[in-house]
Amino acid sequence: MSGEANTIGHVRVGAAVGGALRLIARRPFSVLAWGLFTTLAGFVPLSVILVSVLPGAQAAAQSAAMTGQFTASTAIWVQMAAAGVFVGLVAIVVLAVMDAAVYRAVLEPDNRGFFYLRLRRRELSLVGHFLLQTVLWAVLIAIASIPAAWVIGFIANTVGRSLAVLLSLVIALAAGFVFGIVGLRLSLAGPIAFDRSGAAGLASSWRATRDGFGPILAVAIFISLIVWLWTYLMFALGHVTLISAATEWCANPTLERRAELVAILTLYFGVARVLVTAPGALICRQLSPARAAPVTTAPATKRQPLALS
Repeated sequence: MSGEANTIGHVRVGAAVGGALRLIARRPFSVLAWGLFTTLAGFVPLSVILVSVLPGAQAAAQSAAMTGQFTASTAIWVQMAAAGVFVGLVAIVVLAVMDAAVYRAVLEPDNRGFFYLRLRRRELSLVGHFLLQTVLWAVLIAIASIPAAWVIGFIANTVGRSLAVLLSLVIALAAGFVFGIVGLRLSLAGPIAFDRSGAAGLASSWRATRDGFGPILAVAIFISLIVWLWTYLMFALGHVTLISAATEWCANPTLERRAELVAILTLYFGVARVLVTAPGALICRQLSPARAAPVTTAPATKRQPLALS
């Protein structure tokens, strides 16, 4: 976009963080609906699938530890592979629908429908975007890890393991730093892909965050702290973690306990989803002159696209 460097300087940390909190206060029923959808359509089915696969994998691992040979049957391998693919696809679809609902609540607040939830072209566009990001991150991790593993192994065999351990720590910290920067530079790709229903989100996000990295980093830090506090509060009061909730659900607890788990997870997932997703859309709205304020009167069919290149 023209004048991008000037526009990007208008990222307001307080507006991005506070806007997410205000969305939770203004749309509490939508937040609960998003949390319930995530729990019933994502967490519970994935928990059942994973827990059903784990016993066979654990038995094969114990057998390998005792005999020195991994004797898992073909059925176990097929079951594990199918479960992995299913879990990944369901997670991506649920994530796309949830993120689209939050983006819609921020960028098109009058386009409510059923708690802003849809499964249409823009959601499918986000599914494609998330698949593309998954492939991109897999390639980046492979590019970074394969040479690093070779160098560390060479040093461990020729110089010593102590130096190899130190080098591993340095490489891990450097990789985390670089991946963190890349992640922040691509943090606006989701709302841009949703708004345009295309594949330009990654490139546009990279350009748009070029001069506003500092404020976006500040937003990420504040949101991370809030999400951490929210996670600690919810699971400290509910005496449950995500892993224990999945295990307990598959252990067939009482109906009252299942209702309690659903209530805890619904509230947690709903608020956490807004905290994680809304700031990116709010920053995009700040950077776009056409979206300087939320649309309150224009019909959804005449929405103004984000003015980001």
